[in-house]
This record gives sequence, C-alpha cells and structure tokens, in this order.
Amino acid sequence: MTAYLATGFAGLDHEGDQAPFVDCLRLLGRLPGMAAVKAETLARLGLAPGMRVLEVGCGLGVEAAAMAGLVCPGGLVVALDASLGMLSRLEPAAVPGAVRLPLAGDATRLPLADASCDACRVERTLQHVPDPGAALAEMARVTRPGGRVLALEPDWGTFVFDSELRETARAVGEAWCDSFRSGWVGRRLPRLMAEAGLTVAAVSPRSLVSRDLAEAEAVYNLLATVGRAVADGRLEASAGAALAAEQRQLDAAGRFFASLTFFLVEGLKPAAG
Repeated sequence: MTAYLATGFAGLDHEGDQAPFVDCLRLLGRLPGMAAVKAETLARLGLAPGMRVLEVGCGLGVEAAAMAGLVCPGGLVVALDASLGMLSRLEPAAVPGAVRLPLAGDATRLPLADASCDACRVERTLQHVPDPGAALAEMARVTRPGGRVLALEPDWGTFVFDSELRETARAVGEAWCDSFRSGWVGRRLPRLMAEAGLTVAAVSPRSLVSRDLAEAEAVYNLLATVGRAVADGRLEASAGAALAAEQRQLDAAGRFFASLTFFLVEGLKPAAG
C-alpha cells in the first residue's frame, strides 16, 4: 500500500517503506518558512548549559541535536519517539560533548519522573496522538515548577489551496484533515495547555505557503487525497479527476497555491507555592 502521510506517522514502524516519511521530514526542514519557525521555538525555550530538556516526537532528531548543543556542558536532551525506526536515524549532535538520550516511548505515558525537566518541546507530533490533552498533561507533569512547555502544531482545518472547484476543494481538504487522529489540535492547544495546569504565555500563528504542486504532494499528499476521497465516496470520480487536472494546470502555469497555519503555543508551569 502506498504510504499516506496523514495516517502513517502514527504507526511508522508498521509501514513497509519509511522513505516517504523520512523524505517528508527532511523536506519540511529545508523549507525556509518551516526552518524559521523551528529556530524560533528553540529560541523561546531559553536553553542554557546544564538544563535538562525533553523533545516529544523527535523524528530525525535535528532539533534535539541543536538543543543538545545549547545545554552542554552538563545538560541533557531526552529525544523521545514512538518509532524505533526514527530513533535509529537520529542526526548526530553538531557540538562535541553534547548529550542526548534516545528513548522509545508513548507521549501519553512518559517514562520520566515528575519535575525532572527544565523544558519540554513538541512539534507536529500531537496531530498524530488520539488524546493530545493527555500528552500535554504528561509534559506538564515532568516539567519542573517555573519550567516551560512549547508546542508547535498544525491545524488542518486551515489547510487551503486555490481552486475554482470550491465544493470539491472543500471535500478534499476535509478528507485530509479527517485522516489525522487530531486534525484540529492547533486550535485546541491553548485550552489543552490550560487544562494541563499550564499558564498560557503566548499563542502565535505561523503560515507555511507552497507554490509548487510536487512540494505540496510530498508534504500534504494532495493528489493522493483526491484519490482517497473518491474511493471513500466523498467525491464522484469525475469531480476528483477535474480537480486533479485543474491543480496540474495551475502548477504548469506557475499559479499553484496552498497554505497551512501552525500555532506556536508556550505554556509555563506555575512556580511551587
């Protein structure tokens, strides 16, 4: 079966071919807009030598490697992922002596002690978790009083692409959003953080724009979703074919457009007493 990004990341070690998922992560890391917001998340954490940091859903470990450099000497980054395949591909830390601890685990049952971390970071992982509130509650539990939890997650209800076929485009967007376990997690982050006992210090939207159909296919499975929407009965085959043809024509003319909004939410754990 062809890899499908919306569902495959949730059970990556059961996928026969992980290459499309690895390629997706590497492409996202190269996109200027995504690279900028990743750097912003690291800056907001306020990391310093000696700190202990948890990265939930570390993927290829690029950000975990960068954080390891920021907390050395004397610090530690725990790079946690549900996929052993991802953990086996961790990028090497760029700074000699930087320490990371690869750890396989479930975001809703973190294998760490209470208040054992100075900060926690999660990016594009809660969208794949059935109960993102439980994951944030666990992150709050393992963060020390006065520590910081930072989340960057998409809201797939904000995914749009230009089309004259409005109803068909809406159906495809909804099919893609509904494929995720938590497709609306972006808009829910502030409430879920507050329910986890965190003080919401900042909520910032960040948009990722694509002007290339091949790029959108690699990140959003746009044309694959058209086919799935037809197979699931959301679209008539003729409507799906018309939309796919339209998007290819727009791309050939240099007029393709797609956009997605991420929400960067920063939570502070209240100081004790």
